Amino acid sequence: MMFGEQIRPGNRGGQGDFKWSDVSADKDRENYLGHSINAPTGRWQKNKDVHWYSREKDGTQDERDAEIRKIKEAEADALAVALGFAPAAKTEDAGSAQNEDGGADKEREEKRRRKAERKEEKRVKKEQRRLEREARRSSRSRSPVRRHHDERREHTSRRSPERYGSLERERERDRDRRRWDNNIARQRPARS
Repeated sequence: MMFGEQIRPGNRGGQGDFKWSDVSADKDRENYLGHSINAPTGRWQKNKDVHWYSREKDGTQDERDAEIRKIKEAEADALAVALGFAPAAKTEDAGSAQNEDGGADKEREEKRRRKAERKEEKRVKKEQRRLEREARRSSRSRSPVRRHHDERREHTSRRSPERYGSLERERERDRDRRRWDNNIARQRPARS
C-alpha cells in the first residue's frame, strides 16, 4: 500500500495526499498513467529534465512560423522527388529578405567554397593512394606459377573445355559408377 495501512475499507487516500514521489517508490507504479514521466526511477533519470519537450522555447512566433514553413517545404520537395517530379522552385521569403546586407549569404558561400576545396583535396589524396597501391602491387613478386598442374591431377574436373575430350569424360563416368557401386555395397547389411 502506498499510503500505509487503510483507515477503513474503500478509502484509498484523497487527492491532497497524492504525491508522484510516493508513486515512484511504490511497487505497483506501472499501474499509474504517466508513471514513466511523472514518477521516474532509475539512474538515467536522476537530475535529468524529462519534460524537455514541453518547455517553452525562446523565439518569436514569426521564427516558429518560418521554421514550420521550411520544414513543410522540405517535406514537399522530398515527396516530389519520391514521386519523380522536380522539386518546387524556392520562393523569396521574409527570412531571406531580412538579410539585405548579404552577410549570412557570404558566410554560406564561403563555407561551400571551403567544403568544395576540402572535397577536392580528399579526392586528389585518394587518387594518389590508389596509384601508389597499384605501383606497389605491380612491383610485388608473385608466387611462381605451378608447372605440370594438369598432368599431376588428372582426376580433377576443373579442366578447360578444349582439353576435356570424350575419352576423359567416359573415364570419369566409369570412375563415378565404380564409386557409386562400392558405396551401395558398403551400405547393404551383411547376409548371414
